[in-house]
Amino acid sequence: MEYILFAFLALLASAANTIFNRISANRIGSIVSSVIKAFFIVIACFIISASFGHLNQLYSLTKEQWIWVGVLGLVTCVDWIFYFLSIKRAHLEAFSPFEASCVLFLSNLLFSIFMFSSVTKGGTPLNIVLFFLGLACLLGAMIFAVLNKKINPTTKKLWVVYATVTALAMAFTLVIVKTKLTEVPSDVIAYHQMFIVFVVCGIMMFATKAYKELKTVGWKDYLKFFIAALFNALLMVFRYKAFSYSNAIPSIINCIVSFDFVLVSTATVLFFKAQNKKQLIILIIIVSAGMALNVVSGLV
Repeated sequence: MEYILFAFLALLASAANTIFNRISANRIGSIVSSVIKAFFIVIACFIISASFGHLNQLYSLTKEQWIWVGVLGLVTCVDWIFYFLSIKRAHLEAFSPFEASCVLFLSNLLFSIFMFSSVTKGGTPLNIVLFFLGLACLLGAMIFAVLNKKINPTTKKLWVVYATVTALAMAFTLVIVKTKLTEVPSDVIAYHQMFIVFVVCGIMMFATKAYKELKTVGWKDYLKFFIAALFNALLMVFRYKAFSYSNAIPSIINCIVSFDFVLVSTATVLFFKAQNKKQLIILIIIVSAGMALNVVSGLV
């Protein structure tokens, strides 16, 4: 099962991406942040395509593939803009577990709709029960992250709507990649996807005159964006590569990649002075249980 290897590589890239996203320039507006990061990811994906010898495939897509890549890029624009909006308004200890659980819950739920027999190993009763028990755990983690006042002391809950939109957009991108673009190299998909994000968000930046914020961006901010973008590019390439295998079980890939939340949160509890450690440990256990049940449902 080669796809599991690529899923683990995506996990490592995702963990690094999460860490550098947390230290990137959050004071910058969502549209400008999207433009800068997309620009750097396009460069990174171009370099990756060149190293893989796929430059000649960058513009050799079929008409249908171009359409789906276009949809993928537009959905990603929604994903990113709402991601930056939500992360600015949410308490970090609540946002991280909610966003991780929500992406996993919605993506696995959508795959159960579009690829039911694949996700539940032929649809046997045991697999179905385990799979939906896993989803129930993830839903429970989302509710706990929002309603627990120690984890989420903010009174305004608009960030929950923003985070749900970005999770739904991410879930749709994964479904599109798995069901419509498996024959396209993963680095080629990521290149075009991010190029569309760069163009669309760039147009929005000039239309809203948000480009004025670029004057406040220093070289250290650009460096943070570049490092985060590099790991984001690797995350996309490895994750899409894992999905390209015909025998790949989407829920297993999603769970492996999303395990970065457990790793980062555990490290926060063990090595940093994190507040509300008890609540974080509870969330880690609930999310881990949901992941484990979803993975087992695809293996037994």
